[in-house]
Amino acid sequence: MVKTDGSRKLLKLLGIRCLYPIQVEALEKGVEKGKNLLVASPTASGKTLVAMFSIVSSLERTKGRAFYIAPLKSIAFEKYRDFSVFERMGLSVKVSVGDFEKGFPKADIVVSTYEKLDSTLRNTPSLLNELSVLVVDEIHFVGEPERGSLLETLLARILTLADGAQIIALSATVPNAGIIAKWLNAEAIVSDWRPVPLKEGVYNERKSRILFSDGSSRRIAKPTSLPFVDLVKDINDEEGYALVFVQSRKKAMQLSKQASKYSKLLGYNEKLAKEYARKIEASSAPRFLKEELASLITLGVSYHHAGLTSDLRMIIEEAFRSGALAAVYATPTLAAGVNLPARRVIVAEYYRYESGYRRPIGVNEYKQLAGRAGRPGLDKYGEAVIVVASTDNPEDVMKYYIHGKPENVRSKLAGLKGIRHSTLGLVASGTAKLDDILRVHERTLYSLQGGHEIKRLVNMAIDDLIEWKLIEDENDVFRLTPVGRETSRFYIDPSGVPLVKEHLEKIKKISDISILYVISRTPDIQGLRVSRKEGEKLIDEVLDEAPEIFDLIEYADDEELSALKVSLVLKRWIDEAPEDNIISIYDVWPGDLHSIIETARWLLSAYSSVLGAASWCKRRDLPSKMKVLAERVRYGVKAELLPLLAIPGIGRVRARKLYDAGFKTLADLASATPKDLESISGIGSLTVATIMEFFGRSDEAKIYKDKSKTLRRGLLAYMDT
Repeated sequence: MVKTDGSRKLLKLLGIRCLYPIQVEALEKGVEKGKNLLVASPTASGKTLVAMFSIVSSLERTKGRAFYIAPLKSIAFEKYRDFSVFERMGLSVKVSVGDFEKGFPKADIVVSTYEKLDSTLRNTPSLLNELSVLVVDEIHFVGEPERGSLLETLLARILTLADGAQIIALSATVPNAGIIAKWLNAEAIVSDWRPVPLKEGVYNERKSRILFSDGSSRRIAKPTSLPFVDLVKDINDEEGYALVFVQSRKKAMQLSKQASKYSKLLGYNEKLAKEYARKIEASSAPRFLKEELASLITLGVSYHHAGLTSDLRMIIEEAFRSGALAAVYATPTLAAGVNLPARRVIVAEYYRYESGYRRPIGVNEYKQLAGRAGRPGLDKYGEAVIVVASTDNPEDVMKYYIHGKPENVRSKLAGLKGIRHSTLGLVASGTAKLDDILRVHERTLYSLQGGHEIKRLVNMAIDDLIEWKLIEDENDVFRLTPVGRETSRFYIDPSGVPLVKEHLEKIKKISDISILYVISRTPDIQGLRVSRKEGEKLIDEVLDEAPEIFDLIEYADDEELSALKVSLVLKRWIDEAPEDNIISIYDVWPGDLHSIIETARWLLSAYSSVLGAASWCKRRDLPSKMKVLAERVRYGVKAELLPLLAIPGIGRVRARKLYDAGFKTLADLASATPKDLESISGIGSLTVATIMEFFGRSDEAKIYKDKSKTLRRGLLAYMDT
């Protein structure tokens, strides 16, 4: 069945002797010959191996390069680890999810995100000539409101301009696979086969029974009368573990804390739980969060959501896989991220509040959650159980979610935002004629699904880009202006440029916080939720500290208040407020804080370059101010500490200690004695060694490295007694 040497070698290295049905079908339909395929089949049904067949055979056949793109960084890193097998075949593999203005690393196989590939192609259009095969994970994301248009226009560009490149699209749920396959010029492989059979059912709490779709049922004991605990205990009794999905972070935390009170009823490895609790305590997370999570994990449960840092999420996931946790209470972001199967998936909530309204989640989303049930190689079957709300009829819930058809994937390109973004990218990459820009957009899913307004929308997008002075028109041939070039290079939303221009023209006093506020109003930054009571407090805080910001605000609506909160959080960060204090005072999660910091640094760098290229920017010192502010946001420091941060391993806390002790410049440190440095509170032997090494004082660095090792051995010996 396998025909290429590369595929045979791959199977041998992976120790695979028997192929799954979709893998056999993919081989029959020409995956090794460069045929485009859309593979829609459940989680763990073997889609990744199909992708690997395409990668190894295409590189063997064309000597080009392979790209694997995913919607989330967590998925990209997981696939990168999976692809380490390629290195044993002599192929280089790199992961690239970093700064948008930087291109891909040189490698045979690059694992990345949708956005990073899109930005790289506009900055390095010649990359299309090297593209041999593109694997698109989670192709159903093309129907997502936020990011679907980006993926759709990226694929339209590749379909139009990358002649001969193979496309392999993967997903667990694509009901209208035929139309998606037609769009991609691909053969569809659709299967509901799973290596671990899935039983789906609804839990009727009044009758204490799970009613399964096959007509069988299971009685559930109710030692606590809490379904999200009783259902966990029931599967724990059979040496299985559970993922419990809810629709909000608050609910995930609430249920995990309630469940922890019944830890004696739950089944988990207590010794391992304590080990993972210690890993949480040793992390760099805020103290209150470490204490809370460590306490929960010791009791066999945890919560998991995007507000946690990636390090914390990884520890929790590892703890669950090891059997240290009876259950994890999570938001749906877990199902969209890493592969974390469980014997039983419990959908504890299927209603979500959106814009003040209570709405049921879609069938597609339920199927994504249910797909996490069943661990290949460990479970004979997996279970997905919906806890029926007291207001609903169990039969209706089963009919809608379990027997219902998932929603079709539909284009989200109808608005101007995605088309403006893609049009600017096409001009940046050399596709500069109106006819060529239209040709790419006519290759979108939107056009195929009946989007007859694509020509009008493209012309409107072009008009906007010209008005904002991002592109220039010379007889329907377009070229980037200097501002457009920087906007494209840094991959920022074009509509942010006129917004920043308007705000900077209005503001009377340029200060750190006013710059941060302007950046916080751009469409690329994540907002923060603001309660009504908190809004009044934020306004008072800004009035006291930076009244000039109110030159820009006509009415403090939710968007304005969100921007005020983001700018105040960032200001406290660069003023060196402890992370714990920021999180506590502004009610922001560490994961969200880190995301805002990372995004603000990128935007400050981007707009520093944009304003530097803009003839309309009359404040010529502003680009350099933004550049310095970007570095301050990166490290969370006042400007005076920036020189000290050139030393690797010296962060905001140690830099402040050195500065306050009189070592204000690199010259001060260059002439410092190790003994003087070591006398500073919080500056240990290893830090002293790092400083000595930075200034080429190798002998002194070695002495203090050895001293650090000796101290560490002594500490470990003391801890063992």
